[in-house]
Amino acid sequence: MGLYTIFGINGVGKDTVAKELRNNNPNLKITSMSRILMYILGISKTYDVAEKITEEQYRLLENVPQNRMIDIENNEYKIIIQKMASSDNKVLFLSHLISALRHGNEIIYLTDRLTPNWFIDINEKLIQLVASPELISIRRKNDNSRNRRIDIEEIRKH
Repeated sequence: MGLYTIFGINGVGKDTVAKELRNNNPNLKITSMSRILMYILGISKTYDVAEKITEEQYRLLENVPQNRMIDIENNEYKIIIQKMASSDNKVLFLSHLISALRHGNEIIYLTDRLTPNWFIDINEKLIQLVASPELISIRRKNDNSRNRRIDIEEIRKH
């Protein structure tokens, strides 16, 4: 059926949109890069975002050596993503990875943070969520479960 990626900065509403889509499509699978990496590393039991993840589990992920992460991304991670894209299920992939920024009608592709071509090629759709810095600041302030920057100028820089 296909792999659909929703991407954007923290607080733009990726999780909110994903939850609403799942409410309307109960068979929709939702995951993210960190969830897949935790699954591969045995930190979590599944890569579905419905599984609750603790701060300790995130810390375990953050402490994985960079060379191990690169090896995983080029092997097990890539294989799982390719299987998702070719399965009969619809999979929604939530990502902070921004390969392009939209400014009005102009799209600027980043050259210093390239998304691997294999990932772009296997996606049915890449969907960027955008919101005003003011709205993102409010959303971050209201999200008590995460420690996020809420300063509007910091958000604009991001």
